[in-house]
Amino acid sequence: MITENNFSQLYSELSLKPDLPTLVERCNLLTEILLDCKSLPQTQPVCRCLGAYLEEVKTGLTESMSDFQIIEFEEEAEEPQQKEWLLEDTETKCDYCRALNHVLLISHFDRDMLPHLTGLLHDITHSMAVDIVAPCNQKTVIHIIS
Repeated sequence: MITENNFSQLYSELSLKPDLPTLVERCNLLTEILLDCKSLPQTQPVCRCLGAYLEEVKTGLTESMSDFQIIEFEEEAEEPQQKEWLLEDTETKCDYCRALNHVLLISHFDRDMLPHLTGLLHDITHSMAVDIVAPCNQKTVIHIIS
């Protein structure tokens, strides 16, 4: 039986292990499709697919969190002060997206709320994509703590 947590087996692109920016862009595209859905039967297949992609994004973010931290040097001679995880806010946004997608997938709600729920999901997914897919001309310096 296929459950919500292993829908990824149904989507062949996920078996190719796309990188995190590609996964987030696909999630963004799927939420744009959701914006055009007008009924629950239209949303459910898209939400199942989105759920599989969001699970992969969550996995990718969890792996990234273990490798990268933002640090700050108070003075050159001092040891770096740990500030936060590089993608901590993005991971939170991913969790919000997963929760909203779950509501769309299994809940019965007033049809008038559908555009608001899909709009909110799209806005959060878009914000997550902005976090992950940095413009090419932006130079970010990352210090890796060993």
